Amino acid sequence: MRLPAVMIGLSLCACLSGCETVTPQQQHASDEQTCASYGYQPGTDKFADCMMSTAHRRDDAKAAQQNQREHDRQLSIQRNGDSRYPICSAADMNASLDTVNNKWFGAGCREE
Repeated sequence: MRLPAVMIGLSLCACLSGCETVTPQQQHASDEQTCASYGYQPGTDKFADCMMSTAHRRDDAKAAQQNQREHDRQLSIQRNGDSRYPICSAADMNASLDTVNNKWFGAGCREE
């Protein structure tokens, strides 16, 4: 099985998906092309398994990213008042904006 190739392909898709919005139809077509490139024939059980595992990996990666983002937000809140950490801002490349509280957060900084 070409597991390393699958992982590289999914990683590339994940990186590229952050750059632009992909419609569900485009994602489905991309998944079909990926599974076909592995030699699976459309309409077969193996092709369906490939499509399903591709979607599950994408969902798992998205959930992991959301969990990491929440973890970073909680760390930033816990670090309030700790001068060892800089205050998060838009200037930090890895900082994100909490749109509910309108505050910046990140892995290596603290909320104001």
